[in-house]
Amino acid sequence: MDVVAEVTRDTGNADECADDDADSALSVNLGSSMSYVVLHGIWTADVRRGGCAVEIPPEPSPSAQWVLELLSAPLVQEPDASKPLMELHAEIKRLETWCRSWMAGTRWVDTQQTDEHRQTFAKKIDEFIDSSIHAARGSTSLGHARDADVLEGFAVREDLDFAERLWTLVRHARDDDDLSESIAAVAEGLETRKLQPYIRQSNDSPLAQVIRQALQMAQAKTLVDAEAEKERLAGQLDTWIDEQPLDPFVQVGLHKLRADFWFYFVGGHLATPRQVEPFLDTDKEPEQLVARFWLLLRVLEVWWLIQQAVPGMPRQFACQTVSALLDHFAAALDWIDRDSDEENDTDASVYPQYDDWLKTSIFLPVYSTEVQTFVAAIADGFDPARYTAAAIDPDNQGAGRLQYSLILLTKTPGLVDRHFSSDDAQLDVLADASSDMGDLDDKYTVFEAQHL
Repeated sequence: MDVVAEVTRDTGNADECADDDADSALSVNLGSSMSYVVLHGIWTADVRRGGCAVEIPPEPSPSAQWVLELLSAPLVQEPDASKPLMELHAEIKRLETWCRSWMAGTRWVDTQQTDEHRQTFAKKIDEFIDSSIHAARGSTSLGHARDADVLEGFAVREDLDFAERLWTLVRHARDDDDLSESIAAVAEGLETRKLQPYIRQSNDSPLAQVIRQALQMAQAKTLVDAEAEKERLAGQLDTWIDEQPLDPFVQVGLHKLRADFWFYFVGGHLATPRQVEPFLDTDKEPEQLVARFWLLLRVLEVWWLIQQAVPGMPRQFACQTVSALLDHFAAALDWIDRDSDEENDTDASVYPQYDDWLKTSIFLPVYSTEVQTFVAAIADGFDPARYTAAAIDPDNQGAGRLQYSLILLTKTPGLVDRHFSSDDAQLDVLADASSDMGDLDDKYTVFEAQHL
């Protein structure tokens, strides 16, 4: 099975964005704000001498080449976006903002602070610290999600430790003062030894290390230079509170999102560790990692589109799409790294970005019973479909071959569904009327099927 991935940036002109490949079934106006998934099959059948009966609708041949074509818009442009993925989008966006302020050494302010927000935020921090104090140390209070559940609605990772859970709360902060107050609350809990939270061993962020070291000091009966170590930890917390409140939370955010994507891709069996590791390389700069997070999110969005649009699609075909997109993005990582270097002036158009529209064609295996069963289920479950037939290599005796084309619409804009459901609908009429559709929702994409 082959997978072809393509990135499209021009969203203004339908003719310029159309796929010129002769095998393409669709021309697409990318000015729309909605993705599509279409299943397209092509096969030939012998025509015996003396007759040229065309079977419509045709019965697909086992040798039919089926292509599943997807156009995936960024999730933020989708009207029915996945809420868990939108939450992941918001976390990456906040981390990206923090990274820029942190690396520039500037004060971070999101929106104008208000007394009401300050009081509400402080209350939430206090409640979080109190709940962590009362929780049993060394227990997450939640188990690990089973592998089968990982991608079911993109379940939230259940083994978040104290530092990660704190990050999910403070990402709603509005300025450095909110962040400083959060660190101060943690410092107070550690100093009184009331706060003894769970920190995962794999969490090597600076905040996690300080908390872990403070807990070790609290447990140790004797410790060489205990006072000096206590002063060092207190000094680090004071530096974060007074001067660098972004520092600990940038690092915790990077750790959390690396763990989240590993959870989805490797834990969900979407990809191998070897495929994912280049995107989660801890040796990379924060901005380079954030750029990688955006690409991984786009891959998850394509997976989500397939699951929503084509329920029952054999998992290995969807995973093959994920692998192809990861390979496509991995080839561009060097360009991304160069662009993050201030001494390089890299043209951003040479590498993929989150806002790109992703067009993917999945060529399903021929002579596959599994594919035939899948296509039959799609044909039964989705209506309408578009059939075309054309004679190829006919002789003067009426013999030759017919080539069939069958398009099954799965997740498509309503305009296309309504058009193809009409018995007397003409494709050229749809195309001509596309500029004057006052009674139709203008978010719909207009498709034009190319006759063989």
